[in-house]
Amino acid sequence: SSERGENAAGGLFPYSAREERDAMCGIAGMVHSDPAHPVSYETVQRMCDRIVHRGPDDYGSYVEGPVGIGMRRLSIIDLDGGKQPIPNEDRTVWVILNGEIYNYKELKRQLEALGHRFATASDTEVIVHLYEEYGPDCVLKLRGMFGFAVWDLRRQTLMLARDRVGIKPLYYAELPTGLAFASELKSLLTLPDLPRAVSSQAVAEYVAHLCVPGRLSIFDAVQKLLPAHRLLYRHGRASVDCYWQVEPQPDFAKSENEWIEEVREQLRDAVESHMVADVPIGAFLSGGLDSGSLVALMAKASAEPVRTFTVGLTTEVGDFDERDAARVIATQYRTKHEECLLAAEVGSLLPSIVASFDEPFADSSAIPNWLVCRETVRHVKVALSGLGGDELFGGYERYVGLQMGEWFRWIPGPIRSSLAALVGSLASGDGSSPMIDRVKRFMAAGELPLAQRYFSFIAAFANASDILHSDVIKQVGSGAPRYEEIIRGLTVREPLDVALTSDLHLYLPDDLLTLSDRISMAHSLEVRVPFVDHQLIECLSKMPARYKVRGFQKKVLFRKVIRDLLPSEHFARPKQGFSIPLAYWLRGSLKTMLLDVTGSRAAKESPWFDWPKVKKLVDEHLSGQHNHEIRLWGILCFQEWSRQYLGKGSH
Repeated sequence: SSERGENAAGGLFPYSAREERDAMCGIAGMVHSDPAHPVSYETVQRMCDRIVHRGPDDYGSYVEGPVGIGMRRLSIIDLDGGKQPIPNEDRTVWVILNGEIYNYKELKRQLEALGHRFATASDTEVIVHLYEEYGPDCVLKLRGMFGFAVWDLRRQTLMLARDRVGIKPLYYAELPTGLAFASELKSLLTLPDLPRAVSSQAVAEYVAHLCVPGRLSIFDAVQKLLPAHRLLYRHGRASVDCYWQVEPQPDFAKSENEWIEEVREQLRDAVESHMVADVPIGAFLSGGLDSGSLVALMAKASAEPVRTFTVGLTTEVGDFDERDAARVIATQYRTKHEECLLAAEVGSLLPSIVASFDEPFADSSAIPNWLVCRETVRHVKVALSGLGGDELFGGYERYVGLQMGEWFRWIPGPIRSSLAALVGSLASGDGSSPMIDRVKRFMAAGELPLAQRYFSFIAAFANASDILHSDVIKQVGSGAPRYEEIIRGLTVREPLDVALTSDLHLYLPDDLLTLSDRISMAHSLEVRVPFVDHQLIECLSKMPARYKVRGFQKKVLFRKVIRDLLPSEHFARPKQGFSIPLAYWLRGSLKTMLLDVTGSRAAKESPWFDWPKVKKLVDEHLSGQHNHEIRLWGILCFQEWSRQYLGKGSH
């Protein structure tokens, strides 16, 4: 039941005029630097067809002269409405959006008061009129998750923008013919003139972080638009700038009770703002504090039962299963609960998981995330996730370890050295408990300065020369430029603030949010992440570190904020997360694959990895001397990526 709205020029828009919002989708396009060189409709359609999984329900494009923009849409609200691209009244400004604008109703009221006329009730159209009113600064008004493109016909200018935290992706390439962009790298790979040279620097960053962080992509010719950045392309020239920055600025004037009340209100507001949809919304529910409090807040804000989903994993070494704890929350808040226990067939899943990222990516939690998204999309199109709670409130053991490192340095040097040698000689066992490996990392980093110490905690290979071929090291060195860039920009030196800021700008967008976006979109599932709402982040940036981690206690204030939402026994449960027995698998069910891949001719002749060092890692892991699970998984994922995208095992 759609209606047609009339624009200022008297034309008709085939868009629904009732309340509607645009859902997750994929966007792509190209602008040629030569106005006489037209973009073909087929080029735009081909780019969009490669990301059909992001939007299987609809396709739309605007192709006119030197510009072509298009989108694939996953319909969440009003199947007949929210068509994109959406123009302004005289069709001189066009927009395509991947994401959700949560404050669009408020912005629409403000714009209508300024005289703007709307043809739809879509959150996407808000961007069109904001751009008319504020130009590129329109992005400052938005609250949401987004990657969008605006084509300004009068000024012959393309604007690209990405949300503040990096929830939604945006790639671009400057080519001899012009600028191309897309939500995923695979769209750009449809362009025949895109160079395919692999970035040596990206490979070096990958072995540190098990993802390609920051501006880099795995290909030299393609870059990512950083979170909180916008790009303007006009007359063949691109300029990029940052429109939002946040770093710790502790406010010591507020009492603990004042912080509790403020954070409680910010959490409530963030969750409620993420719940608008015309289809049932679900939530991932584990036994942890983040997802439990998320479901509690959703239930309090919803007139209908919240739909919740829990997936446990059964493995050769036992079940990794939080269904019992999740069921307690589901029962308390009377959710419509779905749960299952699945076997993770890692070998068969690996090719599909690797293909969903387009770049080397080796966070092993992609495996359980793949399974939970596959099950959830059977029931709903939208799910909320508690992702971000650990990074914002201080939920990781490494945060405790970083602060303990300051105390450790008070121990006399000879004693520290003896302890480090003793711990370093311990065997890692089967990897079923991470404690020995954590202690080993802690001791090995004991003599390092603060920033390098934290890097040693988070890096798979803290020194790229430990694994990369010497020819690569000669080109790029053995450092980690993206991490160093973030640390250089800090004005605070509180250990926890250094760690949290690093994670906010690197681990969160480049690992966790990338994983969430690609895995969910591979299943045509929209995942929203209210804990990384930028207004909540701004609030927490002012919270002193002692309210996040104190001694051995993590999430100090967060636990008090949610104390009344969850059963008391939940606060005593050990953190599990999406754990999998990867170390055991690599010695068991995945051992054959590990030996086949790392012993292949392609691995031995790799221009990227030093094969004797790879073999040493394999031998040490299989013997139980050391647990190299994350390092070996990184090598396996890189080799599989090379096979798929380069047609080779390693180069």
